[in-house]
Amino acid sequence: MGHNLDIQSMVVLVKMYELRNVKLVADALGKTSSAISKILSKLKVHFEDPLFIQGKLGFEPTTFMDTNLAHFEQILATFDAIQHSEFSPQTLKQEIVLYGHALFWDNFGSKLYLALRKEAPLAKISMRQWSLEARARMAEGENSVLFCTYDETLPQVILQKPLCEISPTFYVRHDHPAHSLEGLRQYPFVISRNPGWNDVRYPLLERLAAVGYHITPTAEVENTMAIECIVRHSDHYSFTMSQLIPENCRAISLPALSDDRVNFVMSYHRAKQNDPQKEWLFRVCHRVLNQCNE
Repeated sequence: MGHNLDIQSMVVLVKMYELRNVKLVADALGKTSSAISKILSKLKVHFEDPLFIQGKLGFEPTTFMDTNLAHFEQILATFDAIQHSEFSPQTLKQEIVLYGHALFWDNFGSKLYLALRKEAPLAKISMRQWSLEARARMAEGENSVLFCTYDETLPQVILQKPLCEISPTFYVRHDHPAHSLEGLRQYPFVISRNPGWNDVRYPLLERLAAVGYHITPTAEVENTMAIECIVRHSDHYSFTMSQLIPENCRAISLPALSDDRVNFVMSYHRAKQNDPQKEWLFRVCHRVLNQCNE
């Protein structure tokens, strides 16, 4: 005997046991008598039992049906109990895995952690650096989240949900001699290097090169705090987001680009796009980012 029964067939069995009449079962389930008869015929073959025998008062169940009715009812009761679970951050105990780049963690990591911790005090919150390995795990279905700028190279299986728009800009120390992009060209450029994002190519520099501004990094540094220290104590310059100009530094605007604003997104596997936990994470991060930008 196989086990490839569908739920509708078990509904028919239980209803037939209750009503003992094919037409009444058909009316109760909104089907034709012919459809109900076909289902019962297939079930007779499947269980190798007549199931119901025609009697004076209708169809009488066989011993097989009397013996197994409780099992069918239990299966249907269990199926009816399947539903979307209620989500409450206050009772969440599982690990929340978050990925991001150094610039994001350095500027928003502590604020995001404290906001999440306040709403989910029992959860373990893991805030990790984005990498090619993490990218592969997320594409394969890892239940994690990435915070970064929109990345056209991510596979379609990863959903990128916009959080806000940001504007890139160069920055220098306050008393730096340069006051324009043209003036910056003679000075060394230090850039943040983020594995899994710009370790192969620099999208911003490619966009600048397309409009005639060819800039070659003098140094690549993964730690953004180190970059800020270099800029404050030398003639180096770097780039950041206009909302994140470091203390004792000033911005030098980029040339007008057709897409000078960049989407900052929350990314996760598409299989989780209706996950209430992801919706909660989105709301919290959106609130944190907007508070920091005020």
